[in-house]
Amino acid sequence: MELDQKTTLLIQISAAAATNALASLRSAVTDAKALGVPSETLRQTIELALEIQQQPLSHTRHLTDQLLREPAKKKSSGQNGAAPALHVHGPGCGCGHHHN
Repeated sequence: MELDQKTTLLIQISAAAATNALASLRSAVTDAKALGVPSETLRQTIELALEIQQQPLSHTRHLTDQLLREPAKKKSSGQNGAAPALHVHGPGCGCGHHHN
């Protein structure tokens, strides 16, 4: 997929606004204005990024941890001579496989 230059700049503006990267924001807005992107479009892009910035990061961190978690390796009964312990799913187990 290829994005045009205006779309790429709007993405850069959004990311810069959401992360308070002021130098990047200044550069991207200047470039977008030079390409003829209307000021109202730039304002809307920045406002949306600022709204998103207000969302709790804990939710993002939790989902990221779940998505990137390494699958648990099950020990075979031959290792250490013990049978593997069964995992009981519950609201506090943190494995992500139970339903709330």
